[in-house]
Amino acid sequence: MMPLDKIRSLALLVVLSLQAGCNRSSQPITIRIAGDDWFLKSLVDTGMIAAYEKTGERIELLNRNDRTIMQDLNGEHSPYDIVVMRHRWLGTLVQKHEVQSIDSFLQDPALNDAGFQPRQQLFPDWWRELSWYGDKVYGYPYTGLTAFLCYRKDLLDDRENQRRFKARYHRDLTVPTNWKEYMQVAEFFTRPGDHFYGTYISGKQGLALWYEWLNFVYSFGGDILDTQHGWENGDIVVNSPNNVAATEQYVKLIAFSPPDTLNYGWNEAQAALQQEHAFMGLLWSDQAYLLEDRAKSKVAGKIGYSRIPSNSGQSSSQLEGLTYLIPTGSAHAWEAYRFLAWAMSDQVQVSQTLHGSNSIRQSVYEDARVRQMPYTGVFLASVPIAKEKSTLPESSQMTEAIESHLSEIVTGKESAQGGLDKLAHNLQQILGSKTKLRYPVHPAP
Repeated sequence: MMPLDKIRSLALLVVLSLQAGCNRSSQPITIRIAGDDWFLKSLVDTGMIAAYEKTGERIELLNRNDRTIMQDLNGEHSPYDIVVMRHRWLGTLVQKHEVQSIDSFLQDPALNDAGFQPRQQLFPDWWRELSWYGDKVYGYPYTGLTAFLCYRKDLLDDRENQRRFKARYHRDLTVPTNWKEYMQVAEFFTRPGDHFYGTYISGKQGLALWYEWLNFVYSFGGDILDTQHGWENGDIVVNSPNNVAATEQYVKLIAFSPPDTLNYGWNEAQAALQQEHAFMGLLWSDQAYLLEDRAKSKVAGKIGYSRIPSNSGQSSSQLEGLTYLIPTGSAHAWEAYRFLAWAMSDQVQVSQTLHGSNSIRQSVYEDARVRQMPYTGVFLASVPIAKEKSTLPESSQMTEAIESHLSEIVTGKESAQGGLDKLAHNLQQILGSKTKLRYPVHPAP
């Protein structure tokens, strides 16, 4: 008997085909979808777009990064029907009226599979943070992302390593659960003569530095703004004592990292693990798929995955991802939403997850193939403890400020306290009267 999810997916395609036959003109509609090629690849690799095009609509995928998309959107006349963007841009897009709410589409039974109930079937906090702004729904998550601790389980399990580690540190060699343990393990496996290091940091100024540092901030119980949701303003807490301690800990890892770690971004960090130059490090969940690619990775099958160490007594993770959005100026908004409804089907979501994405549809993780992936368990463990980040209209300016000040800190030009104090003052300038400093800045600017 055909599985129920496949029956529903086929039924939805039949309905879409009939609707397309009734509605389309002599020329087939082309739905233009723009997004970063790194992320769109998981959708392409499903091979399912051709099946969707049997509804009579053509799908055109366009490789565009977030900033290019922002420049191309133009109010009433958008060159795109769907955009796939990092969710932190949502406040800016809403403020500029560049994307439209999908609330009315959600109420249209002609556009939705009756078997898909997003409020019950999507991880609720993730849907709200990735695709809502306030009380309005603007899309569906394209992928959910968090960060993992990735480590060489083969070296961790090696009896000689276990013996030597215990003789040196007087405890068993285990997966580190706090940063003191992490430092010991990193020190133990740092062997410069073998071009092998205990860890790395993504120290190059840019997004990778900001995101990686956030893992430390959250693990020390810190944050940037004190809020419950990404679209809210709150006190600036970026220079809290917890954050200063987290930043100092982050900088200490440079001693056990490759000499060029301050030039690392995402690709270099991934390669350090793939090419057997590092024992452990933090990576995004969508990079784990590439660690297990035997054609590209020397460590496929040798990596263990765990939640990020914590010094706060509570585990934490990042709530990050990309979201499908329909521009206000889309010429085919109705058809665009139909594509989104199809893209959120269980069959498509399972296939994307098997090709490196992370679905936030809960039923995906009931699939035996998904459950067998070595990092599925830690992803699911990360979901309920994930921390939101700002989606305010000013989030882009905030991010650039954070990247700049963090670069000053990791390169030794500023202390953790001094750099975070300057960052706090900078964030207050960006947000103005919407927020206030909770912690004093020393010296006062």
